[in-house]
Amino acid sequence: MAPTAEPLAPPPPRRPRSGPPPGLKNLGNTCYLNSVVQCLASTPPLANFCLSSRHSNLCKKVFPNKDKECPFCVLEWQIARLLRAEAGAVDSPGKIIRCLPLFAEHFRRGRQEDAHEFLRYVIDACHMACLRIRKRLPAASANGDCGPEEGRGLGACMLMRETFGGALLSQVKCLVCKGESNKTDEIMDISLDLLGTSSVGDALACFFRPEILEGANKYSCERCKKLTSARKQMFIVKAPKVLVIQLKRFEGINGGKINRNIEFKEGLVLSNFMYNKTQDSQPVYNLFGSIVHSGFSPDSGHYYAYVKDAFGRWYCCNDSHVSLSSSQEVLSEKLNLPTPMEMAYQVLHVVRP
Repeated sequence: MAPTAEPLAPPPPRRPRSGPPPGLKNLGNTCYLNSVVQCLASTPPLANFCLSSRHSNLCKKVFPNKDKECPFCVLEWQIARLLRAEAGAVDSPGKIIRCLPLFAEHFRRGRQEDAHEFLRYVIDACHMACLRIRKRLPAASANGDCGPEEGRGLGACMLMRETFGGALLSQVKCLVCKGESNKTDEIMDISLDLLGTSSVGDALACFFRPEILEGANKYSCERCKKLTSARKQMFIVKAPKVLVIQLKRFEGINGGKINRNIEFKEGLVLSNFMYNKTQDSQPVYNLFGSIVHSGFSPDSGHYYAYVKDAFGRWYCCNDSHVSLSSSQEVLSEKLNLPTPMEMAYQVLHVVRP
């Protein structure tokens, strides 16, 4: 049964914060959830949007008589609370825990869950909530429930896709006739295999490396009307504003954890992987968040997060305990025992060719 809507106390007004972000209580195996919420609260486009209460204000007007909670309203409320809290405070993720089925029906309170899976469910649930508003907006405007300003708020209805959404092109090119078969898929993140790699840069290069289809794997070319050798390759056709990279640290379903050091940098350039290098924008990214898993299996262990504030200071958010960190610690010192599972990069600037 979906949680029923209940009044939410308005968060206190935001005050300038010169210290660390607030911690989040662990309410029983909620470290995965706490880590995701801390990273989302440190995602600039989403954080600014939540502070403005744009979604909840629009949601209330479009659905004035709703009888169940909206997942985006719940997330917005939690993020706004974190951003408005005093430095050194400790908050509770109780509202999200109570509404957990809104984000992931099969997740259970008190059970260890996967942070990356939860992040995807949160983004998808909030995107669906935005689409429901977008579908309802014309009727709400016509009925007078929404004014002209809200009626023009279609951009707010696509926030999750505009923030995290990108697109990849899968291309197969016949090496005989040079004909191409192209398929574009929308993405909200990139998952990288780590086998045979020692850095995120290597893993990205492997992900986008061309594959020659020949022998038993020849390509059925429609133009040539026969099996031919072909080149298969992935390209980025739309780079997201916020790029989420998952490092697949576990081998197979029952495989062990890959515990060797994997190097990654604070800056990331994707120009080599863009589809049209001479015409497409060349995004330059900067790391602002990392979710870390400490343990030897995906069903156990502990999650915590590193986040960077607006002043460039790094903090380690380990449930209710938050401590000052550094880029050196994020990038290298903590690679031996705990290992990064998730990294979030935001576009710093776009280089035009």
